[in-house]
Amino acid sequence: MKRLVADALWPVLLALVALVGGALVLEEYVRRHGNAAVVVAIHETAAPALADDAADESETPESDAPLDELHARARVAARRGELDEALRLFAQVAEQHAGAAGVRDEYGSWLLAARRPREALAQFEAARGLAPDDAHVALHLGQARVRLEEPGLAEVELRRAVSLRAGFGAAQRALGRLLRKRKRVEEAIAVLREAAASGGNEERALSLVELGTAQLSAGQRKEAEVSLAQAIEFAPARVEIRLAGARAWLSSPDKEDHVRALEAIRRAAELAPDLAAVHGLLGRALERTGDRAGAEAAYEQALRLAPDYHLARRRLLRMALDRKDFLRARGQAAQLLAAAPEEPEHYFLSALVADRDGHEDEARRLYRDALAHAKGDYPEAWFNLGLMEKRAGHLTEALAAYEKALALRPSYLAALNNLALTRAAAGDAGGAEQALRDALRADPQYAVAWLNLGELLAKQERLPLAIEALQHALAAKSDYPQARLSLGLVLARAGRPEEAMATYRQLVADQPRSVAGWYNLALLARAGGMGAQAREALTRALEIDPEHAPSLRTLAELDQDAGALDMAVDEWRDLLDRDPADRGARLSLAELLLRRGDAAGCARTVEPLLSRSPEDDEARRLVTRCAGATAPQ
Repeated sequence: MKRLVADALWPVLLALVALVGGALVLEEYVRRHGNAAVVVAIHETAAPALADDAADESETPESDAPLDELHARARVAARRGELDEALRLFAQVAEQHAGAAGVRDEYGSWLLAARRPREALAQFEAARGLAPDDAHVALHLGQARVRLEEPGLAEVELRRAVSLRAGFGAAQRALGRLLRKRKRVEEAIAVLREAAASGGNEERALSLVELGTAQLSAGQRKEAEVSLAQAIEFAPARVEIRLAGARAWLSSPDKEDHVRALEAIRRAAELAPDLAAVHGLLGRALERTGDRAGAEAAYEQALRLAPDYHLARRRLLRMALDRKDFLRARGQAAQLLAAAPEEPEHYFLSALVADRDGHEDEARRLYRDALAHAKGDYPEAWFNLGLMEKRAGHLTEALAAYEKALALRPSYLAALNNLALTRAAAGDAGGAEQALRDALRADPQYAVAWLNLGELLAKQERLPLAIEALQHALAAKSDYPQARLSLGLVLARAGRPEEAMATYRQLVADQPRSVAGWYNLALLARAGGMGAQAREALTRALEIDPEHAPSLRTLAELDQDAGALDMAVDEWRDLLDRDPADRGARLSLAELLLRRGDAAGCARTVEPLLSRSPEDDEARRLVTRCAGATAPQ
């Protein structure tokens, strides 16, 4: 008899079904240029973070009776939550009953529940070979491919599951969810409408929640509201349905919807005040609405109700990391390791804490512990090792780590991006370009890869292609100031100053506190003979950052060129007060003093350069000129 894993495997999967999955995603960031002048650079993607999301819904092919005593023991261990023992026993059962597709599928389902998708995939593929027309096996294959971030192959299997069994709601929901995440939202809505039109009340409720989530992604807020309300009507007593609806509202970018999710979770808490998953999701909603203290209290309550509720503890660890409370983060990591020392993710999180706290040797060891417990199958750990090795200047080791991550997950966008970064640093521009183009084939909307490709091409003076790539970056992400900044720079270098000026003006209109934007606008205006506009832009930059040396330098040069020598002298002296080692400012001030007839001041200004570097020929010639000057030059 087939039944939902949530029903059959409740001791292990309650939190996953009720709240979140254990999927790993990337917290990407782009290393900003900040207030510095624009330079061409490849942008690095950050170490991945764990995110909470709805768990895959699945069915397990348990028969009415176990095949033998060993099979019965494996099931009992799994239902008790003793996964290591259960998986050991299932491996023996699968070996003894190698021709039983159901055993392979059941074993794979438990491996998937244990977040070992690559091993699960091998079992599901064996089951497909034995039972090629089994819709449940096709569903499980699709889910394993989703976990492995192989969306194209996942879609093939999920569509096969739908075709093998009419009205297969679990497969339709999985397919709809995948299509939504692949940004094919209208297709997702069509699949989920069909799923919601048939099945029992609980099946329809689950489908309506997925439909509502897809409708929110499509901006169909009113339709989503109807779907999510209907889901509760079909299963009013099921707290899980209410929580799933709340997760849908949390998936919206609209802050009002996050408040709505919070209200829905609080109603669920009235129905099930002792359910840890309710308080866990309440914590997520409170985080989204900005109540971090309330979120921590909710997670703590979840842990009081279920001390082994690791998802809540992981969120507490993440929150401690966000505020750089490394002592508390270490405490949470230690408790995770003590509670489940076999869990690779707990070593990964401990490594992340050590890494953020500056203990690189400890972090490196813990990442390798995570890999050892995962038998090498942990792309995120390889990725983070790559980041550490790159940061330490060990380019060969970094390249090897990124390649390991990509061998496990070929479409790992952050790994492809950082592989490109490292190849470029190693002087392999062709390899860097190939990695970026591989990333863009996997996701044509990956804005950071378009930016990095544009900047890489600009370094090679392939300016038309660079401009095209940077325009793609902005098409993929319109609010991308670094791409706009780089586009303005490349347009100027390509001899298209009017377009460059328009690009910078758009940037400062969108980001009025962009010092780099105002500064580069000033440089372009100055080059075009528009001194007043250049001065205005520099003034805006210095209002935002009075310490911005490039703007101070350019303003001094403008005043000097305009004959405002007293102002220029003050500005050069201001620069030297901020940084006495600024050679350019010292030489410029000395030249200006000589021009004004202050030969002694010229000599005093340039003398420190010779004290530091007696071989500085330019400074020596200037001192000679100062000494021989008898009149204003």
